[in-house]
Amino acid sequence: MNIIFLSNTGTHHALIAANIFLGRLDKPDFRYVNGFCDTFQDHSGFPIYIGEDEEGNRVYTLGVGKDVLMAKKSLEDLRYLLGFTEKELVVEPVFINGQNIIMFFSRWPKFLGGDHLNVLSSTYLIQNQFNILQRVVDNLRGRLQNMH
Repeated sequence: MNIIFLSNTGTHHALIAANIFLGRLDKPDFRYVNGFCDTFQDHSGFPIYIGEDEEGNRVYTLGVGKDVLMAKKSLEDLRYLLGFTEKELVVEPVFINGQNIIMFFSRWPKFLGGDHLNVLSSTYLIQNQFNILQRVVDNLRGRLQNMH
């Protein structure tokens, strides 16, 4: 199964949710999360491979800009058109309060301190809403259990 955590960026809260899902994070300490706030990866437009869980599920993140729900619907419609089922591709949107601030600072020019502002604002917002991301992951795990 492929699981895509979908958000306005793929290297912020979607990345943290993916790492929680993979069992790599159980507290809001992002210092060692590979790719956190890496805007270069996000601008490629491709899903970012995060890892594989113990059941062989491949986990990705994808940044889609402002309209996350429209992107989710588009991916699910494409999944249907290609003949795949939800057991083969799960699209999980991730939302937090302040995600537009994260998107704004992730596009701020580097020479004006963009990288620093990106990391500071993102860390602050996501740490304060870490429990929301844990809930998203717990709900997803419950739905996956019901699929089998």
